[in-house]
Amino acid sequence: MIKNLLKEGFILKSKGYYKHAIEAFYKALEIDNKSPELLLEIADIYYLMGEEEHALNYIEQVLDTNPTHIGSLKLLKKMFVDKQAFVQAEQTAKNIYYISKNPNDLAEVFELLNKQERYQEIFQYEIEKISSEILYELAYAKLFCGENGYELINKAIEEQPNNTKYLLLKGKILYKQNNKNECIELLNNIPYDSANADYLNFAGLIKQYQKDYKTALKYFLEAVKVSPETAEYYYNCASTYFKADELKPAKKFYNIAISLEPENPNYHFALANLYYSQKKYKRALEELNSNLFEAKLLKSIILYDTGYLAVAKKELEALIKQDYNNEIIKEYLEKIENELTN
Repeated sequence: MIKNLLKEGFILKSKGYYKHAIEAFYKALEIDNKSPELLLEIADIYYLMGEEEHALNYIEQVLDTNPTHIGSLKLLKKMFVDKQAFVQAEQTAKNIYYISKNPNDLAEVFELLNKQERYQEIFQYEIEKISSEILYELAYAKLFCGENGYELINKAIEEQPNNTKYLLLKGKILYKQNNKNECIELLNNIPYDSANADYLNFAGLIKQYQKDYKTALKYFLEAVKVSPETAEYYYNCASTYFKADELKPAKKFYNIAISLEPENPNYHFALANLYYSQKKYKRALEELNSNLFEAKLLKSIILYDTGYLAVAKKELEALIKQDYNNEIIKEYLEKIENELTN
């Protein structure tokens, strides 16, 4: 009897008939009301139905009698991740790893640390057994620490040569190293995936590098549809429009990127550069309030262009101490010197 009810419940769940599935599992629960797997199935269905409180209630029932029940802890972690409660998700992931000692569960701890941009903490862990997923997370952390994770991601790819996630991270590393030709070759080996925003963004960057702006925009706009809350994709749309000399949509997309990440100095600098190209100096200066080197340099150039030579000279002399070989700074200092002495 219970086997038939379980079978019926799993079939209904797989087809998305959650209410009917939960009824079947409830009937099975009347026969075996202590089964942690049954309680977990009910919790999972309630979560799929968007009834989080009911789901938590059944997870707690399992963990009250079996605190090391990994299936329930994994569902709890998923719930935390879905609502971006990453600290709670991280602690739950740690609990799972301490129970399982599975390297892929440790990789999930690393993934959550990466999501929180706590990259250096990953390297404080003693890793008993390496997996390709751990190699991926280590390479990811190194990339965002400004280090080279190329060898690590290559080892992961050796284990899983067709893993798109690994190949895309390798692409990011190569792109940052300015190995654009290798990026082109890599892109040709990754199958098109309209549902993968990372793939679409990477493909867009390569097409932008190749000055195929129409195709680049197609990819970036698809990435925006897949992940509408990611500022980087709007920024890449904007930069492509700007390169194609389409300033109106470029300004629109820069502003969307800024609205999503208002503290990102690169986005403000890019918008300022657009205003500068239109000789809208006041609007440009409004976007140049960061300590970004490029922002300070553009501000100095605007001061020069608007006739504030002495102030521009002072700003440029401070900047050249940070970059003695900057040809743009040297050029403007020479212009100012000539104008002040003639």
